Order: sequence, then C-alpha cells, then structure tokens
Amino acid sequence: MAETTLGKKWFYRLLFVLISAVVLFLHLIPLQTTPGSWAMPNLIVCFCYAWVLRRDDYLPIVLIALIMLLADFLFLRPPGLMAALFVLGAEFLRSRRLILRELPFLLEWVMVAGVLSAVLLINRFVLVVVLQPRPSLWLSLTEFATTLLAYPVVVLISRYLLGVRKLAVGEVDALGHRL
Repeated sequence: MAETTLGKKWFYRLLFVLISAVVLFLHLIPLQTTPGSWAMPNLIVCFCYAWVLRRDDYLPIVLIALIMLLADFLFLRPPGLMAALFVLGAEFLRSRRLILRELPFLLEWVMVAGVLSAVLLINRFVLVVVLQPRPSLWLSLTEFATTLLAYPVVVLISRYLLGVRKLAVGEVDALGHRL
C-alpha cells in the first residue's frame, strides 16, 4: 500500500511538471506580433499555490524552485528573483495550510491574494533598488488581477478534474499515518 501512495505522489509531481511545461510553451509561442496591453495569468503559480494548500506532499520545494527558475530563464527575468519570491510565498502558504484547511475558500483566496501582492511589491522594490528595467506597472497589475481571477478556476480544475483535494481533519493514509 505504501507503493500506491508513493506512486500517487510521483504521479502528481510529474503532472505538475507537465502542466508547467504546457503553460510555459503556451506563453512562449508567438500568438501576436504586437505587445499586448494586458498580461496572461501566471497559471504555474496558481497550480502551485492551490496544490500546496491542498496536498503539500505533492510538491516538494525543490520541484517548485526548479520550475520557477526555469520560468525565470525562459521569460528573461532576473534569474532567481521571482523564483525565490514564489518559493517563499509557497512556503508561507504551506505553513498555513492546516489553518486554511478549516476555513472557507474565500479566506484562502484572500490569503493567496495577499501573497501574490507581496510578491509583486517585493519584486518591483528589488528591481528599483538594483536599477533593473521592469515591466510597466499596468502590465504587472493586470498579471496580478488575471492570476487572482484564474485561481478559483484552477482550484476547481484541481479538485474535480485532477483529484487534488483538501485533506479532512484527522485523515490518515493506508498505514495509519496522519496526513
């Protein structure tokens, strides 16, 4: 029975890598030749935060860091800055998952909004301090807004299509260990 649990964890880890690869590919293909006036949601972060709050054992910190670092390289952002901020946000949410497990979804959404806004503000502050060019404030705010609006959809997809659900209080695995 331990093999099925371990196999399930690896299945969801590979599924996260596959979802991330598809999202990165869709962001990189040129669908239009002129720059857009609004940004697409960061679906990798949505899936990451939704899964960390539901089943934190599916996404180890190393996997999150590697995927986010790859995104930094592919999107030509300063290497490691956004990756570090998103990993810190994921770990902040991971430390609050037991509290959020018992609260309604609206409070979870507000917590994710707070983490995303902190990531946006810290990123812009660091870029200003090191005199690095940064995207326009409008573009950053539209990415924040679309990511926040996409989060409930990602949670629904994760729960009902992919089977990543919150654990019940006191739930145990096949060997009787608390989850």
